[in-house]
Amino acid sequence: MLSSILRAVFLRRQIRAPRPLNRERAKWLAPCLYCCAWAKRLWTVAALACPLFAQSTAPQSKPILIQPEVQFQRFDGFGITLGNGAAQEIMGLPEKERARLMDLLFGSQGTHFNLVRNEITWAAKRLPMTHPLYLRGLQFSLVDEKSETDQFNLLREAQKRNEVIPYGCNWSPPPLWKTNLSEKDGGELMTQHYEDFAAYLGAYIDSYKKLRFLEIPFLSFQNNPESSGPFQSCLWKADQTTEFLKVLAKQFKGQGIRTRFLLPELDWSSLAEFLKPIMADPEARQWVSGISAHSYAGDNNDRSKIREISKRLNLKLWQTEYALPSAEDSAGMDGGLRLAEQVMNDLLYAECQAWFYWVPLASPPWKGRTALLDKESNSFKLTKRFWCLAQFSRFISNNSVRIMASGGTSPVIAFRNSGYNAITLVLLNRSEEPVHETIQTRDWNLERTAAYRTAREEDCAVIPLPGESGPKLSLTLAPRSITTFTAQIRRLSSR
Repeated sequence: MLSSILRAVFLRRQIRAPRPLNRERAKWLAPCLYCCAWAKRLWTVAALACPLFAQSTAPQSKPILIQPEVQFQRFDGFGITLGNGAAQEIMGLPEKERARLMDLLFGSQGTHFNLVRNEITWAAKRLPMTHPLYLRGLQFSLVDEKSETDQFNLLREAQKRNEVIPYGCNWSPPPLWKTNLSEKDGGELMTQHYEDFAAYLGAYIDSYKKLRFLEIPFLSFQNNPESSGPFQSCLWKADQTTEFLKVLAKQFKGQGIRTRFLLPELDWSSLAEFLKPIMADPEARQWVSGISAHSYAGDNNDRSKIREISKRLNLKLWQTEYALPSAEDSAGMDGGLRLAEQVMNDLLYAECQAWFYWVPLASPPWKGRTALLDKESNSFKLTKRFWCLAQFSRFISNNSVRIMASGGTSPVIAFRNSGYNAITLVLLNRSEEPVHETIQTRDWNLERTAAYRTAREEDCAVIPLPGESGPKLSLTLAPRSITTFTAQIRRLSSR
């Protein structure tokens, strides 16, 4: 613009005095034209630098669009395993430390688990016919078995802190009924003892109901039927599982037991093939209430395949065991983010309705896996694994429904608690730089917002937010962090 003005002035001068260019006028004109050229350059730079005029070709990230009316799976909750020696480890802590640990696992300021996976002992004793409990209809006694008693005592403590649902899982039948006569190293349940083992499992459920006044609503009769090693285990083929399931269903029906069966406790990559013959048998199929998966192996395609099977057959889908491997990247924030990504993949791609970590504290024989917490002499140490899982489990309540969350640059998952008309978002930032996200809804107002973050120097820390409300809010994700955002939602009135 400046150059145009100067040129116009010059032209006007030329019009007013159309005299030939002499040496004196040339001396005046040279610096004027020089100034015009530099003015043009400066104006171009200023225009590019000013936001008002900037025309960036870089793609702008879309806001994270939350659609509470687009819904997916209804969630049963998060859980932990008290088997595999974990109950003994916890009971071995001093009373004060044990109470602190139970508060952290099941209380509202920790992971707030509402599901517990108990190990069904193989060591229950058969009762003589003259025993008073036998006359009450019980065939086996569990009360004298220490690991079983420890689990029950911890379950009772957990239920003082939360509405905890127990889930019984068997690692090995009694050794005398197996081909290798051992509770370890695989082996198979001998066919002639199918009815014995069915009665044994019925006695386990009955014992909890009649002596401990506790219902066990879900049961899996074998953990990982394709695994054997120097630990409690038993091998089952799919056809053996099918036949025993029918025997077990007959036993439970005869006893009036309403416990539902989940199976087969295998990895995402192994589930589809194992399930085929079971689901192809009409008699066996009617007794299966859900699929129980482990998340050690398999990709998102495997997760999606099992999701479609569960939907087609109208079955629950629970992820019942996962632990980070014992490796350097399982420690600190690296391990926490890795665990968070695993949870998010299972909930998004498999649409599983429950998610369990392995154990809170591991007993010494276990190698290759990482417990949720680290053992320290007569105490324990909180980990980033614990706090990153708490970013999900503390805020996503049971009976919540996953809802649509799309857009943005960060991995995100969203749930709606219809009872409180509230939403919960969990967002991951694995990068070393902060990420700015915009959360947006259509026809809904976000109110009473709150945010919590776990990062290198924070453990589920409260993040100050502006007190504003509306259909769109901004949020900054710290480097290498997981953030949970909560809000109550109110539908905007139509105009």
